Amino acid sequence: MRRAVVVWAAAYSGLRIWYLTGHAPAWKLPGDDLLVPGWVAVAGCVLTALAVIRIRPRLLWALAAGWLAAAAFILLDAVALVLPGLGIPFDVLGMLSRLGAVLGAVLLGLLARAHQPAGRPWPPWVSIVGGCLATVGCLTRLGAQAAVGFEQTPYGRSLLLLLFEGGFVLVGTLLPFLLVHPFGRRFPRWLLLLPGYGLGCGISAYFGVCLIQMITNAVQGKPVYGDVGLPDSFFWVAVPAYVVWGLGLVVATRGYQFRTRKTTDSACDLQITQR
Repeated sequence: MRRAVVVWAAAYSGLRIWYLTGHAPAWKLPGDDLLVPGWVAVAGCVLTALAVIRIRPRLLWALAAGWLAAAAFILLDAVALVLPGLGIPFDVLGMLSRLGAVLGAVLLGLLARAHQPAGRPWPPWVSIVGGCLATVGCLTRLGAQAAVGFEQTPYGRSLLLLLFEGGFVLVGTLLPFLLVHPFGRRFPRWLLLLPGYGLGCGISAYFGVCLIQMITNAVQGKPVYGDVGLPDSFFWVAVPAYVVWGLGLVVATRGYQFRTRKTTDSACDLQITQR
């Protein structure tokens, strides 16, 4: 796995350097393909390669989170790919470039997990709190939309939008419930782990970056979220609600993973600790 991380870092840094030398395509989404400048991405690749010399799981997890945050637009790519009729800009090259960053995050996460000492599962109430926070974040986001009017959407009214909103509500209500309730154990483990971690990390990363940008714009006296026809107060409620929602999902999913962990997983953790 170390070799895979180094190979990825070398290949992805080469791609970023290629972009920096004037070969980057015109991206359809605002700004760059990543949410960090090109030179920061290259420096991140160098740091990633150096991090495998002496494995420190916390550093690897931090780097994985950083790459995931940098590729936060992948959340829009996923929505645009599944529901193309919503009108969200879809850029194949941009998506592939962001997937490259996500791949690095996955490799780092796998390497960190392989060297992570066995930890004690946290108390059940922590997972319940996470599930409650996810639901509160979702309902707060819906409340903010209700305050400005559900007709205030840049995507118009369509069947695809209704499908999107239906999935939106399920991810904020049913998924947290299944992650913390014993009934959720009746489902295949991966069926809840994948959307729990994927959507939780994606929402946290994307809207976490958005919140940082909002704060930066507010300090500099710039428009908080550009001219999209909605008041700033909407974004100051909706964006933090998304962050709470995403982090709550991650916590609830982690608790679900602990509770449903197989005996073989526990044995592997014990072997790693003994080493």
